[in-house]
Amino acid sequence: MFNPRNERDREEPSEIAAAVKILVYADRLNTRHGVARLLQGAPGIGRVECAATGDELVSRYVRSPADVVFVAVRPGEPSGPAAAATLLSVAPDASVIMFGSSGTVAVVPGVGGFLRKHDGPYPEPAVVAAPRDSPPCPHLSEREVQILWGMAQGKKNLQIGADLQVSEDSVKTHCKRIFRKLGVHDRAEAVAAGFRAGLLS
Repeated sequence: MFNPRNERDREEPSEIAAAVKILVYADRLNTRHGVARLLQGAPGIGRVECAATGDELVSRYVRSPADVVFVAVRPGEPSGPAAAATLLSVAPDASVIMFGSSGTVAVVPGVGGFLRKHDGPYPEPAVVAAPRDSPPCPHLSEREVQILWGMAQGKKNLQIGADLQVSEDSVKTHCKRIFRKLGVHDRAEAVAAGFRAGLLS
């Protein structure tokens, strides 16, 4: 799991009550390890596993389903979309998000969305397909979505506030509103719900 939070964050103990399980697929070793290192140990993130082939992706998911599956795609390379399609054929309810560089186009039925690499503090979202049997999408303000992205990146309230040039107290207030709108109790549940609803895709 992850380390106890500091004194500043102890007033929000419900935020660490659960952890999102992540499964990362990438055929390149450096991509798999890079994404895993970025996620491991971040607040709200629990188990992070990697898969190098489509068969390994399916077997790992079937053995221990993840809350979110990230699939790397590259221009002209069919392995990523093929792995996503194979997984969704076996587990149609899997929450799958593809990611790659700008200009990469990969549309697979059932995939929740596509994340483009972006240099700013938050990823650039681009929805490419609605999830199968997706739940109703709750309305979050632009600011609330930005804060939810911060949660997904494992940032603490103070850092999110600095990125968005708002106070930490303001971030905490937005977090409470996000939890209420999504019907969740902590950051991990909020991030998972955000991906499932297409708010983070």
